[in-house]
Amino acid sequence: MRMRRSVATPALLLILLLAPRLRAQGQQAKPAHTLHAVRSSEKITIDGILDDAVWMTAPVEVEFTQRDPIEGVKPSERTEIRVAYDDTSIYFGVRLFDKEPDKIVRQLSRRDDSFDADYFTLQLSPNHDLLTGAEFDVSAAGVQRDAIISNDVFTDYSWEGVWESAVHVDNEGWSIEMRIPFSQLRFPRGDHQIWGINAARYIHRKNETVWLQMVPKNQSGTASRMHDLDGIDGLEAHRHLDLMPYIAGRSDFTRPSSPGDPFNSGSRFSGRTGVDVKYGVSSNFTLDATVNPDFGQVEVDPAVVNISQFETFFPEKRPFFLEGANIFNNFGQIGTNNNVGFNRAEPNLFYSRRIGRAPQGTSTAAGDFVDLPGATTILGAGKLTGKTRNGWTFGLVEGLTNRERANVSNKGQLSPVEVEPLTNYMVARVLRETNRAGIGFLATEVDRDLSVPALRDLLPQRAHMLGADGYWYVDSKKNWVLYGKIAKSSVSGDATAMDILQQAPQHYFQRPDAREVSLRSGATSMSGSTGSVNLNRQSGNVTVNTALWGVSPGFESNDIGFQTNGDAAGAHTFVFWRKTAPDRLTRQRNAWIAKWYTWDYGRRNTGDGWNSNAWAQFMNYWTAFAGFGAHRTTRDDTLTRGGPAALNLSGSFFNVGFNTDSRKKLSLGYSFFAAKNKPTAFSLSSGVSINYKPTPSITISTGPSMDRSHTNAQYVTSQTDATAIKTYGGRYVFADIDQFDVQLTTRVNWILSPKMSLQVYAQPFISVGRYWDYKEFAQPSTYSFQRYGKEIGNISFDPSSSQYVANPDGNGPAPPIKFSDPSFNDKFLIVNAIFRWEWRLGSTLYFVWTENRLDQSNPGMFSPGRDVGKLFSAHPNDIFLVRLAYWTSK
Repeated sequence: MRMRRSVATPALLLILLLAPRLRAQGQQAKPAHTLHAVRSSEKITIDGILDDAVWMTAPVEVEFTQRDPIEGVKPSERTEIRVAYDDTSIYFGVRLFDKEPDKIVRQLSRRDDSFDADYFTLQLSPNHDLLTGAEFDVSAAGVQRDAIISNDVFTDYSWEGVWESAVHVDNEGWSIEMRIPFSQLRFPRGDHQIWGINAARYIHRKNETVWLQMVPKNQSGTASRMHDLDGIDGLEAHRHLDLMPYIAGRSDFTRPSSPGDPFNSGSRFSGRTGVDVKYGVSSNFTLDATVNPDFGQVEVDPAVVNISQFETFFPEKRPFFLEGANIFNNFGQIGTNNNVGFNRAEPNLFYSRRIGRAPQGTSTAAGDFVDLPGATTILGAGKLTGKTRNGWTFGLVEGLTNRERANVSNKGQLSPVEVEPLTNYMVARVLRETNRAGIGFLATEVDRDLSVPALRDLLPQRAHMLGADGYWYVDSKKNWVLYGKIAKSSVSGDATAMDILQQAPQHYFQRPDAREVSLRSGATSMSGSTGSVNLNRQSGNVTVNTALWGVSPGFESNDIGFQTNGDAAGAHTFVFWRKTAPDRLTRQRNAWIAKWYTWDYGRRNTGDGWNSNAWAQFMNYWTAFAGFGAHRTTRDDTLTRGGPAALNLSGSFFNVGFNTDSRKKLSLGYSFFAAKNKPTAFSLSSGVSINYKPTPSITISTGPSMDRSHTNAQYVTSQTDATAIKTYGGRYVFADIDQFDVQLTTRVNWILSPKMSLQVYAQPFISVGRYWDYKEFAQPSTYSFQRYGKEIGNISFDPSSSQYVANPDGNGPAPPIKFSDPSFNDKFLIVNAIFRWEWRLGSTLYFVWTENRLDQSNPGMFSPGRDVGKLFSAHPNDIFLVRLAYWTSK
């Protein structure tokens, strides 16, 4: 109990000391006022020229305020905005005056990429609930970007709405016309509408940003800081239907695994078709559905080499799951504008990449030749999202994935083997928010049809989770917010599958010296809980975040979430200082420091450290940063991967870096990271980023990065042995490992027009790991090892089979331990090219080429010239895809 008091006391004292000084002292935003929209009786032509009759009569708004580079002063250029609407759409006419129109930056970019040009931002909150909205950006080159605003300040650019815009440049500056169909917005019913609105303009060469409603840099708020937009009267409630059928063809050219492979002749051709549906159930509720979706136009995941016990997290990139994801992903974070964490191992309760994941039962398909599906087919998925007038937000996702089978050949006999069962996924979210507080609930469910015994022994049959979250603004100015969450999970299935789950890395119930857990052989269910409570000060020059969180040993969310740890809890206090006003050397600067602890549910300390960082932007718009941190020696209950606990020895790190002015034709960045742990472990990383814009239509980003590390105890294998009394009847083999990684990730964007682009992504990646000095874990609760052939026993290596044999006690009774050489030399080359053409509004044509090369020769030995040569000489596997989608709206 003393440890818990030691965690809480510093955080509480810090808050009590700072609270009197952390009252809102920053400049307040100017009071909101009202903009007026007018109804247009004539058709508005979207050509960027403000010559339509309605623009001559619409009220003009010009009261913008500069935020950068000098907060609060008048803009250097005049900006005008006008608003009109008709029965189907809302229109915006924007005039952006410029005394030097020839200096307007019109660098092209892909749709939804960040702009490197002059641009205009429009923010709308049709619900005007101070929490949600939509953003529409247009660059001076005519490129569009859009986003969803949630939780007042979170902006999600994964949404891709269907709307029109056009720009025009003349000798007075440039102008924009925008048409946003009401079908793309969600708003309450009512003859008289009052929306929220804000707008901003960015002048690239001056690095100047001006806002209609300017929020000071030391304050927060987006949806809550908008002006009123009225005059939108007499809208008729009508339902809309958007359809996007597609057709796709695919060609695979892959090297057969060996001669005689009946499943791979070197080429394969396939085709598919499907449809995406968006139905406006009402003006503020939308139903999205997809049948037989195709995600071939999505950029491939990067290559990684993972030698840990946990899977690699890859972000969601599929459009269907990205749109509206903020409704589900904000669980536990509503009400706050940041959610920092240090060694914060809370699980993600909804990880949409589980729907359509790679089959999990591939180990059950064994034969001379095996043809495995790369992903699970999504038969269909639906999503209902919306918000009511009185503050209720609803979200529901349902997905059904097909039964997947691998084709297996044994001695010429072909047979199908089921490797993934028919599975239904469900996620439901409800949230109620008011001016000072909010409460929400999240429920998930996974149900599998486990008709095959091999899969029944491998996977849980059912997984359920129910959680609640909420927040409360402590003060009326909403500077301080108390927020948190709690969730309970339940997983059930066959006893064999539950035994496997209990011993998975996120649980390790088999740990012999963990008094809080034990392996329950024969159990058919498992349950647990997770939760957190946080206190934030989220505005002002000094902000604070302090948190207490925990994940019980039995909590499990990996069936539809992403979880790497259980049996873990922690606390931290984070203090952030910023100064946004320019001084003699810098334009703005900030620094932060954090103290953190973690422990297990047996109340044993597993983490104790601190982190700090400082950042500054100089007068020439270069930036630089530096960070430091350290941690003390604590308990490590995962090093032996299910065996007795060890120690995590103390260590420290520092990192530095800089970036030049990104507006320039050529900009550079550099970062360096160094860490060390006792006794001799270290990690070094450095990287250079290069961004080059040779023409207004071409952008190249590239740069090498290198990592060099030495680890004293990398897990190799383990084996049950009754003679290993000190380590509870198990032997745990480790080795030193020297690892070197180098890669050159490159992206080239060639933008032929605002609606036509070619993106090329290339990643050559070499990762070499040499294992040596094999040894055995000697004593629980230590970092002590005994080396084979030195302190204990002996070890031999057979180069013909690349296998080691370790005898822990020489010729004694202990059984030998056999394991393959884990050293590696993985050379990857990934190339992905995507041509995208929006040939009509909302309709797209994609041509995609993906190439993968892999060479694994010479494990453990790095030779730059040889390995780079093999990287490019390895046999290519190529995939070609063409996809045509047609959008129509009714």
